[in-house]
Amino acid sequence: MPTPILKNLIMTSIIISFLATLLNQLGILQYPFGATYGTIWNIGDIIGLIFAIIAIRLVLRVPEGQPA
Repeated sequence: MPTPILKNLIMTSIIISFLATLLNQLGILQYPFGATYGTIWNIGDIIGLIFAIIAIRLVLRVPEGQPA
């Protein structure tokens, strides 16, 4: 995979992770599942974690530069 495309995928994953976590903190991506039991699913945190893991795995695929 070409390095510029890989870098764009990494940046996109980081941005999605940040936005999902931010929206979760604002309460937009929280789903009150089983409201009688007080359980709240933090969907934003889950999405943020998944895309953070994707970004880390993509970073590991970036080829290291040649020593000068």
